[in-house]
Amino acid sequence: MEELEPLETRTPEERELDRKRAELAELESELIERELDLSTLEQDLAAFRADYLRIVGRRYATLDDIKARIAGVRASQHPNEKSVQEEARRARETADDTAKQAGNDAPRGEPLLRPLPPFGPLDALKALYRSAARQMHPDLATTDAERTRRHEWMAKVNDAYRQRDESALKSLLETWAESPESVEGTGIASELVRVIRQIAQVRRRIKVIETTVGEIEAGELYALYMQYDTALDDGRDLLDEMANRLDMEIVLARRELAGLEAEER
Repeated sequence: MEELEPLETRTPEERELDRKRAELAELESELIERELDLSTLEQDLAAFRADYLRIVGRRYATLDDIKARIAGVRASQHPNEKSVQEEARRARETADDTAKQAGNDAPRGEPLLRPLPPFGPLDALKALYRSAARQMHPDLATTDAERTRRHEWMAKVNDAYRQRDESALKSLLETWAESPESVEGTGIASELVRVIRQIAQVRRRIKVIETTVGEIEAGELYALYMQYDTALDDGRDLLDEMANRLDMEIVLARRELAGLEAEER
């Protein structure tokens, strides 16, 4: 006797809900990875920027200050030449701006910039982040109120991740599991609408992340970071090379300034 195929007992709504849930699951996994990559990129660049300003930026500030002083001496030697006066003004503005960017306007006694350790989060920390984001991400919310609450949770998650605080991430996950926000609704129709909206929200967030990463990668800091990273692969430290070059320029500029000051005596 020919064996009959089992009858489909699920309703069309239930089958559609299963398909949408599967689609949402794939998108959620993609979203979490993109959020993790973005957060890691931002932390890597923050650490690199701090190192750049501490190692290179401060030297640029020193060099620009000496150049401004040289221009100032020349301006005093030629008080009636407008071009020389204008050059001195521009040189001082540049020096002040460079000093501000490098942190040289910090209060006396405070370090200019503390070196940040390379970010390099451990796999266990990344796994905790993925788990937390998968459960708490704001774009999985179905109402504005829920979205606001989830934003607050994710802010804590991101802060713990930046601080590499594994215990804080674990605590957030445990607290979330007992919170009202983690409770799902009931009813196929409402659940189907909820999932469809979640899919749309996740897709929008992925687009935002793509745009953000694109903007970061188009920036000068990212380009310099990639040059630095490539140089490291070749056994070179690009920041040290830049610092050495600037040190030589500073020595030459100081000699020039000393010569001009000696002429005024």
